[in-house]
Amino acid sequence: MLRSAILAAASALALSGCATTEPTAVGEGTPWRDAAFSWRAGAVTVSQDDLFRLDLELLKLVQDPAGHGLSPSQKLKHLLGVVYGADSRRFTYAAGHSTTASETWRLKRGDCLSLTVLTYSVARALDMPVQMQEVDTPILFDRRGALDFVNQHVNVLFKRAHRTITEDAEPKDVVVDFEPDFASPKPGRALSERSIYARYLNNIATEHLARGAPELAYAHYKAAIEADPRYAASYGNLALLYRHASLQAEAEQLLNHAVRLAQAGDVPVYAMQQLLAEQGRDGEARRYESILQSRRTRDPYHWISLGVRHLEAGENRRAIAALEQAREMTGNFREVHAFLALAYWRAGEPTRANQELTLLASLGGSESGIAKLRKKINTNSGLPQQN
Repeated sequence: MLRSAILAAASALALSGCATTEPTAVGEGTPWRDAAFSWRAGAVTVSQDDLFRLDLELLKLVQDPAGHGLSPSQKLKHLLGVVYGADSRRFTYAAGHSTTASETWRLKRGDCLSLTVLTYSVARALDMPVQMQEVDTPILFDRRGALDFVNQHVNVLFKRAHRTITEDAEPKDVVVDFEPDFASPKPGRALSERSIYARYLNNIATEHLARGAPELAYAHYKAAIEADPRYAASYGNLALLYRHASLQAEAEQLLNHAVRLAQAGDVPVYAMQQLLAEQGRDGEARRYESILQSRRTRDPYHWISLGVRHLEAGENRRAIAALEQAREMTGNFREVHAFLALAYWRAGEPTRANQELTLLASLGGSESGIAKLRKKINTNSGLPQQN
């Protein structure tokens, strides 16, 4: 998974999003500072082809005759069986490092981008109609040292890959998701191979930045921008690198561009507000703070994310308040009811928790997951109320 916002004492990095405003040209107007970061050609060693290239062992399994001449739904079943195993437990979800399709297969683990790339690459080898996509999810933070990582989420959509029992029924699209907490069946924004490659480069750059390797971070952010000039996160993250290098004017220029691209994203807006405040430009900083506040109060994902953060901190009453606000704004978001059930249970309210699980079931939530949580709630129904 990959994501957008910042905590007070730390700088935020966006890991993987989608932009809407077209730039004039690749790199045009971008304040490159190659000399300051000892940039050299060849510093980025993974090409777009490398990212999607399948391991030869896996390619042999995929190209088994059993995988051809099948219907779309049969091909999907074949793909999932070959890659993830009959019980779907061959792979472990592991956030924090993005890998190529071949690496992910060998390691048997990966984040959502890595698993998306692997699944898409196998589908491509099987000539399946498939698209990678970016979907909206609650915002989560992952703090590593002085940096807050804010993730955005990608998954895979197989087109017309499921047919119901009735033969004349229209086949439906199928979403395959990998993030255990935020698997989403919703259609998202389609991403090309080049756009996914840019997100991969952005993630690798951010890993280098976190490890204190600014030269490699710069090379990968630059390559990400050149791969997809519409992807706002790379500009915002490069701006953070520039701020650390005391290139304040260049950082502001990058953030202005990122704000224009990410019209619905908070990370570049927050970063701009922070930069202006540090420079004592309080009037300008307040304008960006006003933009942030107005966006957040109207955004159900803000309330979901806030609720999740309170849950992680053990602040169950605050989590309930935020998640109830999200429920009023959405109605049919399954994750809201799942998180509310957990919050009510932790706050010692099993009856209300079970009511949320009933609503979740009516919206098509995972039967096994609901049953497991319901059993836990009913078994511990005597829990004292917690704050």
